[in-house]
Amino acid sequence: MKIKKILQKIFKAFFQFLFHVFYGKIKTNKKINQIEFKKIEIKKITIENKSYDINNSIYEIKNARIYTDTVENVAIIKDNFILPEISYQQIKGELKDVTFNKVIESGTTRFKKKFNGNILSLIQGASGNNYFHFLFDIVTKIKLFEEKYSLKDIDYFYMPGVFDWQKKIISSFDICDQKLINSQKFRHIEANKIFAVDHPWYNKGYVQEEINNISEWIVHFLRNKFLKNKKKFNTSDRIFIDRSDSNFNHCKLINNNEIIEFLGKKGFQSYQVSKLDFFEQIYLFNNAKIILGPHGAAFSNIIFSEPGLKLIELIPKDHQSVKCKRISEIMNFNYQRVNLETKKSDDIKLKGDMKIEIPLLNEILNSNNL
Repeated sequence: MKIKKILQKIFKAFFQFLFHVFYGKIKTNKKINQIEFKKIEIKKITIENKSYDINNSIYEIKNARIYTDTVENVAIIKDNFILPEISYQQIKGELKDVTFNKVIESGTTRFKKKFNGNILSLIQGASGNNYFHFLFDIVTKIKLFEEKYSLKDIDYFYMPGVFDWQKKIISSFDICDQKLINSQKFRHIEANKIFAVDHPWYNKGYVQEEINNISEWIVHFLRNKFLKNKKKFNTSDRIFIDRSDSNFNHCKLINNNEIIEFLGKKGFQSYQVSKLDFFEQIYLFNNAKIILGPHGAAFSNIIFSEPGLKLIELIPKDHQSVKCKRISEIMNFNYQRVNLETKKSDDIKLKGDMKIEIPLLNEILNSNNL
């Protein structure tokens, strides 16, 4: 094993050296005012005739390149200098300054792909493919860009991924699939002109803490943009979010089937939200009067629900998420967080890390007059 690790280090060092030869060492010691780029500030934004004070910027850089490891780092580079204001480095959940960016030490260790034309960068590492972050970060960046530019000026959109659900959402901006560049495939690109938007709401510290400060304009923008496209279908207004379809084991109920059966007798319908079309998801949450389920990405759709919604989130007691709490404050929901102990089932066939006993669930429903 020691020999294997030594060989891996040698192999890695060789390729880092090779790419340094190809593309040069990335520098941070140049002053930002020595780099040619254009910065346009956005101080106000209007959603549904209401004006909000904001502090965001759009950057326009000619003959620049982007490198991403698709996990924690995005480097926007001009003349081998990494631009500090729009490069992105979120290390173990905490936003760091540009000196922590991986390219400074390792370089841009992927072959570069040149695209002729203008590119709008919409990437920010692994989080860009999370449903919540795609809506609140990536889609919202498009809105900010449109405050000063037209999307018709953009030849390509540099995306965190090009999954079908992402393309469905992006199509609402009349952006065709042929204009999408998948950063998972092209991790190092160059363009005649790169546009980038700073993060709509996350600019310091740990992301879970900053969710507490998400501006209400973002929620109202997303509602205004997508709610009109909701796709009606037959559903109850009492819904249980069945998270058993998730690829992840966390925030799942060990006794999921038992809960579904019990809630069915209470008038609830259960949904694996990922099985629904995006516009059906909007209708499901907009039509709901009561939503109950384990914490997960699907709860991002509560932005489409109406004020007065009863929302019951089942969540591990040590989980830091405050997403539902913050959105509930903005939308005036009746929100209840139910903290559960994390545990494992003795039956390896049962996936999950939480269990809620029927008597406790019944007590919660009774306390909410359900």
